[in-house]
Amino acid sequence: MLLAAMILASTPQCLPHGGPQRLAGVLVAHTFPGPPNFESIKDGDTPERYWLLRLGKALCVSPDGDDPDSGAKDVREIQLILTPEDFARYRPLLGKPIVAEGEFMSPMSGHHHTAILLEGVRLTKRP
Repeated sequence: MLLAAMILASTPQCLPHGGPQRLAGVLVAHTFPGPPNFESIKDGDTPERYWLLRLGKALCVSPDGDDPDSGAKDVREIQLILTPEDFARYRPLLGKPIVAEGEFMSPMSGHHHTAILLEGVRLTKRP
């Protein structure tokens, strides 16, 4: 599989919204407020724990041709769309430098907490 880009901590370029991506960062877990209001765990929203790729430097993503609002600037964290099996498989990588491969997607629901997400994810430990 050919990869559209390899982003290491110092590349300040815009990446295309479509196509495969290869991104380097640190795998982190973060708890966000979920239903019913997606605003405040303290005020009664359900906690939802998601994994993010925390980038060393911000990047930007060009809008998808079909959706001019799908781009993003100053992206420092990317939510990873993972299956239950992925969480089990990749748990040993939490807190470690990794390479994440997948395709960008735009947020579509209150469960999506970053300006850009990565789906079809494959994670590997960075040497």
